[in-house]
Amino acid sequence: MPPLDNAAAQSAANPSGIDTLLDWPKDSLPALTTILALRRRWFASDFSSLRRQYEAATAGGAPATQAEAEPIIAALPAAAGFQWMHRHIQDRTWALCERIVAARDDAITAALTPGDGDLGSLSGTEGFEYPAYYTFDYHRQTGGIWRGDANAAIYLLGARIIHVGRNSDFQLHDQFVDELEPGLEPKRILDLGCGFGKTTFSLKRRWPEAEVHGLDLAEPCLRLGRKMASARGHDIHWRQADMEHLPDADASCDLAVITMVMHEMPISAIRNSLTEAYRVLRPGGTLVMLENRLIGDDPFRDTLLKWYSQLIDEPYWEGFRHTDIVAEARDAGFAEARLDKWYIAGTDGPAAEADPRRWCTPWGKLTATKGATT
Repeated sequence: MPPLDNAAAQSAANPSGIDTLLDWPKDSLPALTTILALRRRWFASDFSSLRRQYEAATAGGAPATQAEAEPIIAALPAAAGFQWMHRHIQDRTWALCERIVAARDDAITAALTPGDGDLGSLSGTEGFEYPAYYTFDYHRQTGGIWRGDANAAIYLLGARIIHVGRNSDFQLHDQFVDELEPGLEPKRILDLGCGFGKTTFSLKRRWPEAEVHGLDLAEPCLRLGRKMASARGHDIHWRQADMEHLPDADASCDLAVITMVMHEMPISAIRNSLTEAYRVLRPGGTLVMLENRLIGDDPFRDTLLKWYSQLIDEPYWEGFRHTDIVAEARDAGFAEARLDKWYIAGTDGPAAEADPRRWCTPWGKLTATKGATT
């Protein structure tokens, strides 16, 4: 469902709730349409032009590594414009989201105030200290997502734009959860680094009888998640916590899920988080993680993915792509771990990845199992 249709659907389903406050106002639709059009152009014609220049420049033999390919790409006539356009789209996206939220700031703050109709629970931590790596404006979102209610709302609007209309009501996360192993029947689930609940909602929808917990560093996102979950009839427990130091007891959950979080962490924090996930899982429990990965056999596109992360201010993403996450999971104690390619429904992902003349954002799904005996 594209974002413009989603706004109307949410308003009809929830005429006075938090979702309505985070709809696209009519006067924002031209700007939103323009941003989506620019993103499609960037993925298609701008990329294609740069690729043709690269093929001409390397006609005598294509580089084998990113280190060899990057200076060649950087010198191409279209390279500077390609990079400028992506950063321009990113900044224009946040500017639009900031304007929408600023016009509704007081109403959003009031809507996020805990009330008698809220489902589940919400628990913060007095004197909570954020890890040093976290206090950074990831994605070029001014103020990050953790400083206040407005920041969480801005982040939500941006998350609905970023996948060019394929995640307006978090369909991508529904697909990810629906495709988890069919034999899983978890009784207690942790969504680690849950943000405002994109995956948490999907987990509760698939396993409505399970006890689902969303844990995140950003308390404003947790408040937003609880309100959105309540509007959807989801009884979820929202807790402020650090993935490196989980408050849960040993062997206390059946399934731990991490989506699109690890690439924003240094390797030390990744290792600590994997160790903690292993600790809190019961024997036989499962960790599933959705993350970006390298294409691996195409230095041109992998270099552009490096630029992509730099242009949107993601300092750890490139290092994560080159991390052997399967080995890291095994080092954390998991008896079995594998990384599978994962593609967004409604796209011809495998064909796009196989075709070097097409843009590809490669996703990987890590599945790791704690041994039955430890």
